[in-house]
Amino acid sequence: MLNLDSENASFELCKRILRDEDSITKIVDEWFSWWVVKWRQRVKLVFSESEQVNSDDNTSLMANVDSILKNIPKKLIEKLRREIVIELIRQNEVCSLDVVSDFILRTTLNDLVNEYGKDGIIKLIITDITSIRLRLLRRIMEVKDSNQPLVILRVKINSSQPYQGAQ
Repeated sequence: MLNLDSENASFELCKRILRDEDSITKIVDEWFSWWVVKWRQRVKLVFSESEQVNSDDNTSLMANVDSILKNIPKKLIEKLRREIVIELIRQNEVCSLDVVSDFILRTTLNDLVNEYGKDGIIKLIITDITSIRLRLLRRIMEVKDSNQPLVILRVKINSSQPYQGAQ
């Protein structure tokens, strides 16, 4: 494979797309159709306060895991997130991958903290990363087998405020 900078890589990609535009269009159409199916399955829009999910548990989970994440090398965290995204795609999850992968990583780490403690999880990461990967895979399979929304978007509509559009 050629070693290209991003501008040259973009140009090369455009050339390849133009060479086989029909095939690329078909692939993109199929992917987008599947993405819409997964969006409808995985994303819930919340418009009122009564529909909102209690986020207190999530807030404490995030604070607990944030302190752990600070002690793990960033390259390792990014590698695990990438591995999660790749496996999610293999399992036909194509919607909100960053959010879902972050959720999987954080909940798995939280489970490990509850089981091994903060010091124990750091030791586990250093000595047995494979067991962590297996837990991540189990969590991915739970996501795959679930039909529940994984992402909740809170939509605040203020009808008295004029529309200002994207800037």
